[in-house]
Amino acid sequence: MLFELLTAKYPGMRRWLTQRLCALSMAVVLLLLWLRVMWLSPQNFSEWQALFAPLWWRLLTLWFFACMLLHAWLGVRDVLRDYVPHLGIRAVLQWLVNIAVWGNALAVLWILFGMDF
Repeated sequence: MLFELLTAKYPGMRRWLTQRLCALSMAVVLLLLWLRVMWLSPQNFSEWQALFAPLWWRLLTLWFFACMLLHAWLGVRDVLRDYVPHLGIRAVLQWLVNIAVWGNALAVLWILFGMDF
């Protein structure tokens, strides 16, 4: 039944499921962050830096932000499709949203990994 819902016959179900899985994934990462902060209880800036220093934690944080940006992009896309009937205006707004999402993704990469672009 689930596989039938994810076919081309029901195109909105894949986006719906993607948003829900992204939200669930973000909730799990936030729970892990809360547990990690409670366990290590950082008190100053250097301890907070040490909290995010391990590569596995930075990759998990990157996963969180990737899920958040995908979740937001899908939500804004659906809102624009529902409430902006003019195709030209909707295309420009979606283009601006795409630029903002990619800009945020690059900022997250730069913050987490110190990459120079």
